[in-house]
Amino acid sequence: MKTLLIFLIVFFDFLDGQIFTQDKEFIYLVQYHQNKLNLTTNEKISLTITGNLWKQAIEQKEAIWQYHTKSKTKLLFKDQFSLGWIPTDTTGIIENNKKVWIHPPRNNQYTLTEIAPFPDFRKNKNVGDSYSSITFMGKGLGPWNGEKVKCNYSVTTIGKGIEDSLWTIKATSEFAGKINNCEFIFSDIRGFISMSYSFFNGDSMTMKLEN
Repeated sequence: MKTLLIFLIVFFDFLDGQIFTQDKEFIYLVQYHQNKLNLTTNEKISLTITGNLWKQAIEQKEAIWQYHTKSKTKLLFKDQFSLGWIPTDTTGIIENNKKVWIHPPRNNQYTLTEIAPFPDFRKNKNVGDSYSSITFMGKGLGPWNGEKVKCNYSVTTIGKGIEDSLWTIKATSEFAGKINNCEFIFSDIRGFISMSYSFFNGDSMTMKLEN
């Protein structure tokens, strides 16, 4: 009975979300710049919503990142730390009446997003409002197992697109004395349409929604 109650709570909470629906696909154009070697890649990553609950956290929807990695990319980044070079990664997202939050792509050359602020939109916020979070790192994250990342967010602008409302959110994270800066643009119809990262080591990354 307890399991059924938890499922019903999660299920009806999900009904509030109308962006990340079953079988929906979000395709991003991603540019990553590696500062030390002056390398830049331009590739695509897609996020597909399965319609299932994520087994590792049933309060989250299951989603799959697919990396459209070019054959030469792994060789170019062979000296950069990575959580693993893989074609797909199953992860979770949260979409309810309080917030929209996603695990970013964090494999291949994009590993530093794990210690940066996660895309996190809080509903019913105004310009100047701020909020914070702490990310606790679990198993499978190499030297970061058991560590935590402190993140702070601030809503800087709220505007209107052609058919949607847009929020710009500035965010910073602190991890072991290292500071990462991000800017997220969130649409109430399309989700996160832009995600920009400036990492502590000079690397940078931008993700722009293609469709």
